[in-house]
Amino acid sequence: MTVRKAVILGVVLELLIGIAAGAFYFKFYIFTPTYSLRAMQKDIQTGNVEDLQRRVDLDAIFQGGSQKLSELVPQGEPVYASLKDGSFGRLCKEEFLTYVQTGKWPEPDKITAESSFQDKIGLKTVSFRSLEYVYRDPPPGEEDKKDETLTDKLLSYVLTKINDYMTGEESEEAAKEEVAIQEDEGPIRVTAGVRVYEPNFGDTYIINLKLQRQEDGSWRLYDIENYGRYADELIKQNDRDYVRYKEKVRFILTSTQEKLDELKAEHPENDLDWVFEARKIFEESYKRIDELNVPIAGGYLNELLRERKEISLSMMESYYDVASHSDNMNDAKARAEEARKEGKRRPAFNAAVWNNRLAKYNEKLSGLQKQWAENKSKLEKVVGGLVDRAAVARQTAASIRNNDDEAVRAANYPGAADNNGDSYSLLGGENLPEISAYGNEAQ
Repeated sequence: MTVRKAVILGVVLELLIGIAAGAFYFKFYIFTPTYSLRAMQKDIQTGNVEDLQRRVDLDAIFQGGSQKLSELVPQGEPVYASLKDGSFGRLCKEEFLTYVQTGKWPEPDKITAESSFQDKIGLKTVSFRSLEYVYRDPPPGEEDKKDETLTDKLLSYVLTKINDYMTGEESEEAAKEEVAIQEDEGPIRVTAGVRVYEPNFGDTYIINLKLQRQEDGSWRLYDIENYGRYADELIKQNDRDYVRYKEKVRFILTSTQEKLDELKAEHPENDLDWVFEARKIFEESYKRIDELNVPIAGGYLNELLRERKEISLSMMESYYDVASHSDNMNDAKARAEEARKEGKRRPAFNAAVWNNRLAKYNEKLSGLQKQWAENKSKLEKVVGGLVDRAAVARQTAASIRNNDDEAVRAANYPGAADNNGDSYSLLGGENLPEISAYGNEAQ
């Protein structure tokens, strides 16, 4: 073979390969779930919101995910209500579209229960790794039957179609196979296994995306089949650190409240001495909380603690203003009264002016106390009620004291009641002394 003929043959083969590749792409590949998934990824990367919404049912994805998450969260959690009514799903959809358009997730002005929960489920940190498989879902009623992968099922059909395109013929067998693939009872659906990575989870995870074929041959994502299990794993992983963090915070808040209660008993009037000592207690609390490592899921709790610190600082200033003004008012009033008794010219003392200013200080303090109570309520919804350690001690004492339990007596002194008669027994409850290592007052 001459060089000229070899070159011509090479060009012909290259053209044939190009035609075959084009036939494969335009006659088959663009109508596969794999192509649709790649196109979704490209839409996100390029910010093509319009095409992405055509390929993904965002309402179904986010609202369905919200409902699945509501089954994993206790009703007492602050985020539960927004999960249940769908507002969490709408928020996630809105922020996701912002991310697609701008390439950045919106930064919340303030950390909320919803934004903290987004971190907890890895919404903004999950990344795509690879497409693992695509299976065609069996027809209704045949879910227990295993089916070959969609790629394997269509491979012979694709090769046949390429051959038909090249030869200009289409066999009857290929036509029947096409009908069998494209025309089925009910919608044609597939399951695509996509491997994702989330740094807080520390490992990859395969999520099953559900796609349905559209009339134009394209595929649309409408559900994430195992999202509930995936989210549950993420929540449990984050909760391991989060639970420890919550318990540490709860312990610090309990200790702080106990010290404040003791101080209040010593200074019931909230005088200046109380203000100075209370400020020391709060400063110690701030220091201990600031030393804690905040886990990824602790953003909302940490925000509440920062809010608590700001409110308490302002509240201490108001307590100081009220106590200081009250002292000054009383001193001015006393000086005026003393001068009156001595017949001297009395210093000016306008009670209305003093009381009006005091009322303003008290009004400001009242507003801060209301904010404090609201913040305390939010904190307790997250970490639980503060520990009543005195009640715990009483309960512990009661549980170990000899409380004349009939079952215990019967086990330790079998037949004692029969031997001594039912009317009187040394082991009868009415004859046993109450004994407690914590004293007779333990209940």
